[in-house]
Amino acid sequence: MTGRALYLVNGSISSIRVLVALHEKALPFEPRRLRVMREPRDTRTPAFLALNPRGQAPVLVEPDGVVMNESLAILTFLELRYPTPPLLPRDRPADLARALAYAQEAETTAQIYEPLEALFDDAAARTPEARPAITGALAGLDHELALWEARAAVPFIAGETFSIADCAFYPVLTYMRRRGLALDRHPALDAYHARIAARPSAIASHPEGWEQGRVGRVNLFARAAALSQGR
Repeated sequence: MTGRALYLVNGSISSIRVLVALHEKALPFEPRRLRVMREPRDTRTPAFLALNPRGQAPVLVEPDGVVMNESLAILTFLELRYPTPPLLPRDRPADLARALAYAQEAETTAQIYEPLEALFDDAAARTPEARPAITGALAGLDHELALWEARAAVPFIAGETFSIADCAFYPVLTYMRRRGLALDRHPALDAYHARIAARPSAIASHPEGWEQGRVGRVNLFARAAALSQGR
């Protein structure tokens, strides 16, 4: 390889995480977009499976041939290999611990949200098997958003400096907003989202085809709310 490459899926939480970190660190890279909404999927080709046998993006390939997958692991790898500018606070152990923990908690929030993706197929989501998972996800997200709301009063999600916690959490929040999440009851999170969205790294990582502040073609949160109310 002569340069760095990032294999990504446009608009995926995990891909946005790595894009933000690469732009924050001003590391040059070649984006290689993978198409997964058509068959055969680009993530199932022999060439891609040779990089990641799980067939999942993102995958980072370094100039020296080192291959990394799993978005949170990639964030840590980039921080350890390219510590300047830092994305972890090293002078205060408590701040370091919080940034690392919140990055992992962001993945928990993403996993709690995941059942709502079934609502892209509204008919399938109304089956007796699917409904409990969707209503449970709504309840779980209420708890999650309350936790994050309390943390969002500071400039960045884990403290006074931008960190890998923001790289991990902001894409979850912006993705859910794209799917219809309203933050009316969470003003600190709403303001946090606006602050991060204005950063050059977030602007450069904004998915192609997403209008800033616009819900996508299907409002999954509206569908989930209607389902939980028996409509």
